[in-house]
Amino acid sequence: MTGVKFTSSPQLNVSDCGAACKGQAGFQGFSGFVAGLNLADLVQLACLENRDRKLVVLSGHRSGQLFFSKGEVVHCQTGDKTGEEAFYEIMSWEHGTFKFLEGGTDSRTIEIPWNFLIIEALRLKDEKKAKSADKASVHANVLVVDDSRFFVSRLRDFLQDQLGATVAGEASNGREAIEFLAKSTPDLITLDINMPVMAGDVALKHIMIKSPAPVVLVSNFNERHASKVMEFLRLGAVDFIAKPMGEQPWEVFSKRLGEVVKNAGHFKIKNVRRARNPKPATHRRDPGMPADKMIMVVGGFGALLEIQKILPALDLMDRCGLVIFQQMCPLFASPAAAYLEPHCAFSVKELGTGAPLLSNQAWLSASERKWRIKADESGAGIYSVEDKVPNFEVGEVLEALSGIFSRNLAVVVLSGADLSIVEGLQHVAMSDGKIIVQIPETSLYPVPLRQIDTMGLTTEFMAPEDIALFLTKWISGDF
Repeated sequence: MTGVKFTSSPQLNVSDCGAACKGQAGFQGFSGFVAGLNLADLVQLACLENRDRKLVVLSGHRSGQLFFSKGEVVHCQTGDKTGEEAFYEIMSWEHGTFKFLEGGTDSRTIEIPWNFLIIEALRLKDEKKAKSADKASVHANVLVVDDSRFFVSRLRDFLQDQLGATVAGEASNGREAIEFLAKSTPDLITLDINMPVMAGDVALKHIMIKSPAPVVLVSNFNERHASKVMEFLRLGAVDFIAKPMGEQPWEVFSKRLGEVVKNAGHFKIKNVRRARNPKPATHRRDPGMPADKMIMVVGGFGALLEIQKILPALDLMDRCGLVIFQQMCPLFASPAAAYLEPHCAFSVKELGTGAPLLSNQAWLSASERKWRIKADESGAGIYSVEDKVPNFEVGEVLEALSGIFSRNLAVVVLSGADLSIVEGLQHVAMSDGKIIVQIPETSLYPVPLRQIDTMGLTTEFMAPEDIALFLTKWISGDF
């Protein structure tokens, strides 16, 4: 039997499947080319076909078999592994060939629905890649730009001793940084905002034009600097991390910076499209009645840039509410909301406990915080979760909102969104809600967007510049 190639990339070339099928008794197949498939797509197609099938996967010296019956995966085997363990092993393979055969099996080693199997397989695969990235971080070269010798010394030790990165250079101002970049290109740049000789904003513009590289802002937190930070992010900075004050905040700082260093190799600076300076809103609608429709925006690295494009161009029309969960420095949530509000036609505030889901009201929260949704006949609200209560993840917020708003819920998934939302997206799709995903090729951090794409849940793929118009039409019912 002739095999069919598969890869872990978005493109899958299928060759001569018809010749393979033709030899089976009473069965005539087709040959052709199929683009955009991977193993997760094949499993989904086999389940949706709702027939007894066997999928044989070959990868180097390894082989595996997946059996399907009545729209589910019922049995898997590779080597001495069977059931779920075998399924996850096969789904982790990057390259090889596959064959589809007629026929079933009497064995039943898997009871979990196929969609949850794929979610777990993708999570395990992503976890494996993250561990590999941790090991590879020893090769990450970082340029530290800061005028504080004490902080540079501590940051150098942390990068080298804790993250295994290499400090390729140190600069005390923007001019020295540009001189360094004329000779070498680091994997990541940490950049202070306020420095002598050449401040961070001028340096960042030079970097993005002449020597594009991922830049993370590492600076003292001050609410007065909110507009400056948002400008940096609008120009393409990866993230803002507040400098630690005391020992406890250093733990928070190190965790966030560790995530940036770990993912530095995945940032696509060339994908970044700068946002224009936002203009003051010409009108504003005050928060009104409980929202008839709801928009939820989820983002990570690079998403605050896109949010600055989307929100000022959006009109909630006295009908819709908005909730934004953004991976960000928690201290920055309130200043960011205050910065965005004058440019929007609706109210923008930091999410606080007891916040009602009203029309013309946008709530912004750092993803690290935990929330619970409560609803009754008078409307719905969001409440903070105590530490003693089990964590209520963003994906569970999605599930709760889909139960309340059903087809009147739209979810916007932006650059760097965490994969923990996938199960919540399943509920949105089952409730006939809209799922709009940023086109990966326009994203600073496209890896999660591509993985979400494999689930087949997306209603629309869009560039951030087009999302506001789409949502405005959706709110008005003008499709």
